[in-house]
Amino acid sequence: MKPIYLLSIFLFSGLFLSAQSYDSHVENIISSVNLDSLIYQMRNLSGEDEVVVNDEATFIEHRVSNWGNNLAAQYIFETLENIGLETTMDTYSINGINVFAVQEGSVYPDEYYMICAHYDAVDYYCADDNASGTSAVIEAARLLSTLDFEYSIIYGLWDEEEIGLIGSADYAAMAASNGDVIHSVINMDMISWDGDEDMVAEIHSSFTANSNLLSDYIVEIDQIYNLATVPSVQNPGASGSDHSSFWNHDYAAVVVSEELYGGDFNPYYHTEQDRISILNMEYFHEMAKLCIGTLSSFSKPIINTNILENKNAKPELLSIYPNPASSLVHINCKTQGHTQITLLNNMGQSLLTIYQGESMGLPLEFPLNSWSKGLYFIKLESAEGTACQKLIIE
Repeated sequence: MKPIYLLSIFLFSGLFLSAQSYDSHVENIISSVNLDSLIYQMRNLSGEDEVVVNDEATFIEHRVSNWGNNLAAQYIFETLENIGLETTMDTYSINGINVFAVQEGSVYPDEYYMICAHYDAVDYYCADDNASGTSAVIEAARLLSTLDFEYSIIYGLWDEEEIGLIGSADYAAMAASNGDVIHSVINMDMISWDGDEDMVAEIHSSFTANSNLLSDYIVEIDQIYNLATVPSVQNPGASGSDHSSFWNHDYAAVVVSEELYGGDFNPYYHTEQDRISILNMEYFHEMAKLCIGTLSSFSKPIINTNILENKNAKPELLSIYPNPASSLVHINCKTQGHTQITLLNNMGQSLLTIYQGESMGLPLEFPLNSWSKGLYFIKLESAEGTACQKLIIE
């Protein structure tokens, strides 16, 4: 990741405070979260089914750090790499291996949103703790890697959580030292036990950085997209999972989990009876939807950028400057006769007709104060041809 050393508190808060609205593309992502894919990964990671690692068929018998869980780390690495992501296997100590992948954003490549989980365990199987969270991270990578986003995404799988949050602590310290701008961290830990079938999703938060705003955002995602989960925000929440490593370095973070505080916690936790057969797959599916939907909303999907690829376009007819811009942009068109200039959102939908009439002699000044930061397009249509340019409002 590339370091950024300065970012104002105002900007950081603004990413959470901007009003949310329904986005059909986020809903499509949520509806694409596939339960069969989640179960496939959970079965593989918990040792129920045979996998291929290093071109050899084998079973991941366990993921216990001090018994040697390199096979699990290699499986995760190969899975993310085969998805097509830039993947790192970080051996941070003699026994510890973090695996993480980065998907670069198109507009803000040096600003990140993270989804993560620990993959290590304390016994055989350990499907809920935490093959469930690990599988959901892999599902997020499978889905989102095929799309383009404004912000970069980190998919993190941490080792040695069970013996002191060691893997995530190493990564968070490294990120803070580098000055990495991570706007939010969604940690998933044990997301597939729902013994009373009430679909409650605990979101453990704190007043560190903007963690409480992050938890509120997740609740809003649940409401906007009418998800089956029932969010329950705990603030102050539990600190016994990897999100607290990021709290320690003043990053906004939460853990999404089954009911630790609500009294419906997996009774087979930390035993070899924690197997997929005892878990609630509908709950698992909905928890993954909630977290992946939140991540995709934050990262801002860019869908219809093919408007720039019109074979008949004449890009020389239109220029915009400065770009990126924050308060005012100058639009210059080189056309004769009737001209229309339109502002489009990042999905190619028309937002505003900026100008309509005979060609302008001087550049048009277009104020940006009423528009939120992000990716837009300026489209020109005239008898001489069309043109479209990206505009980044920062």
